[in-house]
Amino acid sequence: MKLKQININYRLYVIVVGCGRVGLEVATRLSEIGFDMTIVEKSPDALSALPENYGGFTIIGDATERDVLKRAKAEKADLLITTTGDDPTNYFVGLIGSKIFGITNVISLVRSKENVTLFENSGIRVISPINLAIETFQRSILEGVEPAAGDDK
Repeated sequence: MKLKQININYRLYVIVVGCGRVGLEVATRLSEIGFDMTIVEKSPDALSALPENYGGFTIIGDATERDVLKRAKAEKADLLITTTGDDPTNYFVGLIGSKIFGITNVISLVRSKENVTLFENSGIRVISPINLAIETFQRSILEGVEPAAGDDK
């Protein structure tokens, strides 16, 4: 699915942590829209999957280390997105970003639905594949289903 080009009146500086399937797509699409981007990834091999038109920076390193986020200029970031495959890593990096570097907008990929409340209670916005799938299935199932007579829903 291709994002349609949108015009933005301001530029955001976004840091994406993790360059797996999700992080790669998010960073690429935000770069295409025109956001200033930096990807932080431990594995140099993962960064090789970036398309030629990716217009941002890359940093090879462990985002749980404060110095790595400092190299990414986290203090200037408008948005931090954590997309690693590990909820504790995403949580820890999100906390470092918000509490130490003052990033007010943090969004994390949360794979285990049991962790969603922890993230949300810490002020981290959540993208949960399980919850998204459940909501999508529910909408698809209920689409076109007529309510029973006398049912106001």
